[in-house]
Formats: sequence, structure tokens, C-alpha cells
Amino acid sequence: MTSTRSLPPDRTSTPAEHLDPTHTEGPTPSPHPHPLRLSELTRSVHPDQPAHLPRPLNSQEHASPEQRLPSDPVSAYLPLRYVLTDSLAVRTSFDPLRVDSETTVSGRAQRGMLAAALQRAGLEKELTAWVARGEHVRFAPAHPRLEQHARDGVQVVAHPPPAHLYTPGKDGDTLVDVFAPGADRPGVPYRAVRDPLTPDRSLRAAVRTTAERYLGRSRTGETGRGVPFFTTSLDPGQVFEARWQLRGPDHAFLRGLAERIVTVLTDAEGTLTLGGGGTRAHGGVTVGPVRPDRLLSPDRVEWPGADRSRRAGEEVDLLLLSPALLVGEQGQGRPHALVPAVHELLARRLPGTAVAVVAAHVEPVLVGAYHRAYRGPMAQRWAAAPGSVVRLRVERELTTALVRDLEAHPLGERLVDGYGQFALVDPPPHPEPLPPTSEPITARSEGTVTLPDGRVLPAPAPLAPESDSESGTLYDELLWNAAAQRVRDHARALAQASVHTLAPLTPSLLGRLREVVSHPDRTADEALTALGDTLNGEDGRSAHKILRERAVRALERARLVHPGEQRPVAVHTWLSGLSGGTAAVAWWQRNRPRFVQDPAYAQALAAVDLASPDGLPPTTRESALSAGAEQWERRASARLCLLLVSSWLAEAARVLRTEPDRAGAAQC
Repeated sequence: MTSTRSLPPDRTSTPAEHLDPTHTEGPTPSPHPHPLRLSELTRSVHPDQPAHLPRPLNSQEHASPEQRLPSDPVSAYLPLRYVLTDSLAVRTSFDPLRVDSETTVSGRAQRGMLAAALQRAGLEKELTAWVARGEHVRFAPAHPRLEQHARDGVQVVAHPPPAHLYTPGKDGDTLVDVFAPGADRPGVPYRAVRDPLTPDRSLRAAVRTTAERYLGRSRTGETGRGVPFFTTSLDPGQVFEARWQLRGPDHAFLRGLAERIVTVLTDAEGTLTLGGGGTRAHGGVTVGPVRPDRLLSPDRVEWPGADRSRRAGEEVDLLLLSPALLVGEQGQGRPHALVPAVHELLARRLPGTAVAVVAAHVEPVLVGAYHRAYRGPMAQRWAAAPGSVVRLRVERELTTALVRDLEAHPLGERLVDGYGQFALVDPPPHPEPLPPTSEPITARSEGTVTLPDGRVLPAPAPLAPESDSESGTLYDELLWNAAAQRVRDHARALAQASVHTLAPLTPSLLGRLREVVSHPDRTADEALTALGDTLNGEDGRSAHKILRERAVRALERARLVHPGEQRPVAVHTWLSGLSGGTAAVAWWQRNRPRFVQDPAYAQALAAVDLASPDGLPPTTRESALSAGAEQWERRASARLCLLLVSSWLAEAARVLRTEPDRAGAAQC
């Protein structure tokens, strides 16, 4: 007997002639349009039937949705909205010292969440029917929900990026379909799109994660030190959406089932956890229906319109939304059996219909899980990765009912856990701009406040810090402490952006100017006035030292690159406008950090602003500051100007000392 060993399959992007089972290289074609091997005939595609037993014959299995008898089960989807109240860590591999969470919440983790809720409530009958048997409920992965951009006609749920979409070049800003004719250009590097995309390719999801390190305790009872392990978890406050597939004899049964599930999840609010880290303050979640007034949806993926029909001969992409656990001819996990599985599904649901595989791109992935009851990892298997694409051309019209019927039959095994789910989407007609990114956080609405854990509360009445002197003093100190570090960071960024244009200056000249503004016996207004007199050559009581003509020429030749400005400005011109009083207010308004280029300043002030109800910058104001913060800026303009200038002088001198070669090259 010859031993065999399973090797990890490689990424493939295969032309149609290597994918279509009907393609033959010999002169005589196969007598059957879709030849099946004995192993394929005896392999089950149902999750509740062992793979080694033959499937019983079903006269209604090949019936189309229009020909289905009333006894056939119907299906619909229950869209659920998840808001993470704690960080979420879901184990995806065998490594006991490292937990890397995906940007989606697996269906198996949600199955464990529902099982724990039913067990705590004592609903043993529902636990057996909904979770153990899996006859009526099929779980689904939860994908990022981009609620900030929710509006009519726009899809807000980001799914795995299609594997055939790439961006040309290292920093490309265009989405290219490599299946399209002429897209393969030798010599042009392509970078795969890894961020989740909405089906209409209008938004990319930027899921926030945090890497943590813990010191684990030894499980052997020894008194020695534990070993550190790492966890990459999803940050709290993010929103996801999952669509559980409900199956039953009629729609009335599905509506009642959806209401009972929502009731169980609502009663368990505050106790629901996802993943295997509930004992480490991980996994807290709030679950509720996306639309309480309409619990069920007919589509696996949210679509703005009800018409999903396809014309005969029109190309359509079968996009995997979750890993597909497929089995090859020898009974081993084989991700590249995706195309034969698609052919088998279409032969069952669309008998007698000619289907051509135009192209396919299948990537392998290792799928692991954590068993909450056994408190340990499960066996890993190779699967077709989410985002794998099979482009089809069906020689018949696909009605909306047919499209929904195909999507209701996932591919592969363990369908109850949410594996093998797919959607039929339109291929991109031409290269498209790379969509902008968006974080899956709750949308801000008028009169409400969103907490970091995702909870939404009514907005409190704005405080009036100027009502008494003590509150006003506290308000000023909070804003100044928050702004100081951000102003220093802004000054360093200005100096580093101008490294190529500071060559005429020297560290000694910048040090002389810094002595003027850092005099200990001067107030902020006096220091700014002394700096202006020194630069302008005015001899008076406030002048520290008048610069010589050579130093003035160096300041006039040096240029400052200011973000948002089209042309650099002379350093002498930038500094000579400084003075105390109202001149400092005007100078700060021209040179303050702008929210578009540097949002950290406005975000830091809003986080401690007593007049801000939610701690976020107001998007309706140009300065991104509240009215109280703007008034504080005018009062503290001299101190802010002095801090910005002194920090810039120090950073510019450091840059000139540490990078003389770059400065000399710029001077030449």
C-alpha cells in the first residue's frame, strides 16, 4: 500500500478550458455532458448525512423553484445586527500561544453563542431543534456593517473581496478585473485587494484590531512562570451584520421562528458572548434585528432593488462569502474542488441547462475553530477561501426566484456552521476607482451619543463652563493639556516635510531665534513681539538681538512646506507676522492644524471638551471644534503660537543636524 500525504494546495487562477469538466482533449467527447465519478455519486452534499453513505433519491431535488411542490421547504434570512461591547477574539488556528481573529465573526461562533443562551434559559427543546440538529437554522458569518454611509440605494455591508480584483502598481488606485480581456499586462505588478468590499464596490471596510500580549498560567499545576501568548482581537464598538438562513415548510413557520429567535436574543441581552475568551473579558456583544419591523429578507446579501434576474448568456460571478469545506475524489479536503461542486449544484437545481465556466480563481485557507463546550481547538481543514470566484455563463434566463434558490443551497460540508455560502454578483464592467475606506462603527444621529462600546444614549444638555470661574479654569486646563502634544506633533510634521527646503538655515541660527521665544521672564505675548522685532530689525526694548543681513537672507531663502498650501512660503515671511495681541489670533487661525490634513488636534480637543456631548469633532463646523473650544483658542492664541514656533525651531534644528547630506543636496 502506498502512503499518501495531504499537501497545502496552492493559489490558482485557471482558464476555462482547465475548469470545465465537459472539456476534453481527445477526439471523442464524453457521452454525458457532465460526467460524474463514482466517488462524486456517493458523496453527500447534505450536512446531516455522512459522506460515505449514498444519498436517497428525491424526485423533487431537480425541480426548479417554479416547479417546487408545496411540501418542499422554503427559506428566508434573518438579518441580525451585532455591536461589540467588548473586544472579540475568535480562535482560528491550532497555535495555543497565538490567537489571530479574522475581520468577520464565523457562523460557528454565533452558533455557540445561541447554544449558550438557550442552555442558560433552560430551552432544551429549542437547543436541540435550532442548534444540534440544524434543520431549521443555518448560521452565517457576520460581516462589517458600514452604517456611517447608510442611505437609499447604497449597500453598507462589506463582504470578502473578490479574488479576481487587483490594483495595478505598488500604490495603485484602480480596481482591475484580471478576468477581463487585456487586463494581463506583463511587467506591471498587481496587488490583491484585501479589505472587505461592498457588493457594489463603493466602500472598503477598515476593521479596527488590537494586538495584546498576556502571561498565561501553567495548566500542569507547576509553580513555574507561565509563557506569554498573543491575541489579535476586534476592537469594541464595531458593528457587524449576519444573515441566518431559516428553513421550514412555509413562510408562516419562518416568521414565527424568527420572532422566537429574536425574543431569545433580546431576553439574553447582557449575557451574550462570542468566541472562546469569555472568561478574559472578551466577546461581549449586543444582538438585535436589523429591521425590527421586517424580520425576514429573501436575499442572502442586501440589495437595493428587488430585481435580480439575469439574461440568458450573461456572465455572472459566484462569490464565496464564507469558507467552503470541499472534498476531493480521494476523500481529502480539496479547495480546488469548488468548480466541480458548482457544476454539481447547477446540474441539480437547473437540470438540462448548459453552463460554461468562463474563469475561476480559488485560494486555499486553513479553517480552525474553538469548541466552547470542550474548551479546546477543533481539527483544521483546508477550504476554499472566502472571496474565491467562479465566473459563469448560463444559457438560460435566471429569474429572481432562481437566483435566490441557488444562493439558498451552499456548497460543501458543515452548512449549519455557515460554510460554503455564496452570492451571485455582477462582474465589474470596466476598471473602477479604488473605493474609500470606512470603519464599521455606529452612525451618529441627532440628539444621541454613541459610547465606545457601541451603546447609543440620549445626548445630555451641553455644559456651560463659563458659568463659574472654577469650571472655566478647569475647562481651559483640559483643552490646553489636550492640545499641547498635538501642536508639538504638528510642528514636527511641518519641519520634517520641509527638510529639502531648509538648507540655507543652520542649527545655530535657529537656536538664536529659539532663545528669543524661550526667555523665562517674558509672557507669551511679549515673547512673540520680541521675535517679530528681532526678525524685522526693529531696535527697541523688546528686541533681543537684531539679525544681521546674512541671517535675514538665509531666512528669506529657506522655504516652509505647509499642508494644504499650493506653494511653499518663506520662513522669514512665516515668522515675521508674529506679534502679541490680535496679531497672534490671526496668525494662529492661518497656521492652526486643519482637520482635513491633521484631524488629531480636533479629535484631542473634542475628547475633553465639556461642551461636546459625544466627545467627537462636530462635522458641521469648518474648524471641527465646538463654539466653546473656538473661544478658548482665541483666548490662548498667544500660547498656542509660541508653542508651535518653539517646537518647530527645535525640530528644524534637529533635522538639519541629523540629515546634513539631504540638506546639502537640496541646497545644490
